[in-house]
Amino acid sequence: MKKASTLPAILLPAILLAALTAAAATPADFRVTRDIYRTPLTAPHPVEIHLDAPIFAQIQTNNADLRLFDSSNRELPRLIEPLSTTQTQTQRHPAAAQTRTLQELPNNSIEARLELDEKAPAADGITIQTPLKDFIRTVLVSGSDDGKLWRPLAEAEIFDYTRYMDIRNTDIPLPKNNCRHFSITIRNASEERAQPLVHLIQAQGQNQQRAYDLLRTPFRMDAIQFWHETTHRKKDQPITQEWPPAHQQITQNRKTRATEITLQTDYAPITRLILETADRNFQRTARIQVPALINGRPAWRTIADAKPAMLDLPGCTTNRLTMDFPEQRAPRLRLLIDNADNPPLAITALRPHGPTYRLIWLAHPEEPYRLAYGNPALPAPAYDLYPIRTALDQDIQPTLWTLAPAPETTPPRGGILQLFTRPAIFGALLGLATLALLLLLAKALQKTPATDE
Repeated sequence: MKKASTLPAILLPAILLAALTAAAATPADFRVTRDIYRTPLTAPHPVEIHLDAPIFAQIQTNNADLRLFDSSNRELPRLIEPLSTTQTQTQRHPAAAQTRTLQELPNNSIEARLELDEKAPAADGITIQTPLKDFIRTVLVSGSDDGKLWRPLAEAEIFDYTRYMDIRNTDIPLPKNNCRHFSITIRNASEERAQPLVHLIQAQGQNQQRAYDLLRTPFRMDAIQFWHETTHRKKDQPITQEWPPAHQQITQNRKTRATEITLQTDYAPITRLILETADRNFQRTARIQVPALINGRPAWRTIADAKPAMLDLPGCTTNRLTMDFPEQRAPRLRLLIDNADNPPLAITALRPHGPTYRLIWLAHPEEPYRLAYGNPALPAPAYDLYPIRTALDQDIQPTLWTLAPAPETTPPRGGILQLFTRPAIFGALLGLATLALLLLLAKALQKTPATDE
């Protein structure tokens, strides 16, 4: 019977876990729901909303309880990520080609005819590979689809001035084309186009005749390399915003000779503090701290050190009042400034900044959506994000929608008790209580002594 008495305690975690994972979330499971104001769509398309301070004040720090629902209360996959600027990167890839003819022409000229390999992409440019220094040459590039009808594509100079200045260029970009055959002629540059080299030689105190002698020097070419360019967008710098604190308190601790600035940040994502002060010409040692439990007691944990400084002297100015650190989502942040034997700074404000987060999903025309959040008992969801990520990789920019305002009064961040408000969990607990009562009744009946009639 000892086993029967401990069975409810053994089954409780298992039943709770099973009920929690099996029950799909609904908007009723959350403290807050907010409508989303949409703009017309003609087809399914990625859309985004930007997360605001009331959301961060309510959700788990891993965003697990930030959910999206449609008009049928179906939970939808969503992607949450920091908003960032994008940078277009260009990469060059060799395009294989075969040299068909190479011949010298009068007036110190060279002509080469090349054909791209069958599977090579279209050429976006060529590079003339040469070991020569101190030269300038004019290159004419013509193209043909069939090797019979030719059309001019580009005329440009290749040059090397590295004896006089760190300048060299042997690349020739080509306009968009589908040519498979190319004729490339390299000839002497005209005196007008050679003027940059003439001026550099004269600046070195040499006779300009040196430049014209270089123009007549036979040109040596090792190879002609075709190349093809691809571009892709890459995330660059995060887009940050100011997250104004709900409350700021500045105190002077005479015992530790420190200034303590405490901000109520309400779990907003903070990566930067900007100190504002009327003082000038100072440097202090500072620590940025967040609340923590140390040996079971509330305390402050240092997450970053800083040295804010300000100089405003003739010919010497410094402004290092911005302090960066890894992202923190905490109820409060504290900046501890060690004053030592110096007077406290006249601090006017401490402004927290951090990344802007966006929530992205695939929206359908005419379908209304709601955002729900605030349930600490929910585990992190496992969504199929492949369609959303593919759209972003293909540079399909989401349409920006907006959230309805947050309610003026919001229930406080809940604890484990909110778990029991879910119907599935309540039903599981009710079943568990019934099971426990039946076991206790069975135990009591077994202990009742038998009586003879």
